[in-house]
Amino acid sequence: MAKLVANAVLDAALQYLEDNVDWMSACEGAPTTYEHAHSEKGTATGKMLASSATPTFTGPVDDAASPYGRKTTIDEEAAVEVLQTGTADHVALCDVGATTLLYVTTCTGQALTDGNTVTFPPWKITLGDPA
Repeated sequence: MAKLVANAVLDAALQYLEDNVDWMSACEGAPTTYEHAHSEKGTATGKMLASSATPTFTGPVDDAASPYGRKTTIDEEAAVEVLQTGTADHVALCDVGATTLLYVTTCTGQALTDGNTVTFPPWKITLGDPA
C-alpha cells in the first residue's frame, strides 16, 4: 500500500510554527528547554548569545528542492545585537507566551562577540512526504 499525507496536514504543522514563534535565538550548545533558548549565556542555564523577537516566515509552500514535501522559510533577520560572547552553533524558535521551546536546529558555528551584530540568514524547515 502506498503512503500519503495531504499537504494540508504538513501545512498545519508549519503554520503552527508561523503562528506561535515570536522568538529566535542563536545559542551556544543545543538548547533543550525554553530556559536554555530564552536566557542569556552565563545566567542560570542560558545558552542564548543573540535573539530576535520579530522573526517572520514565508510559506508554507512546495519545497522545490524536493517535490515531495512542504517548507516554510524563516526570513533574514539583519543586524541583531549580540548580547554574549561565544560560538553560536544552534538556532532555536520559541513561543514566549507559552514559555515553550518549539524548534531547534544546528547552524555553522560562528564566533560572536558581545556588542557586535549578527545576521540570521534565511533558512527553511521542510517536512517531507512519508517514504
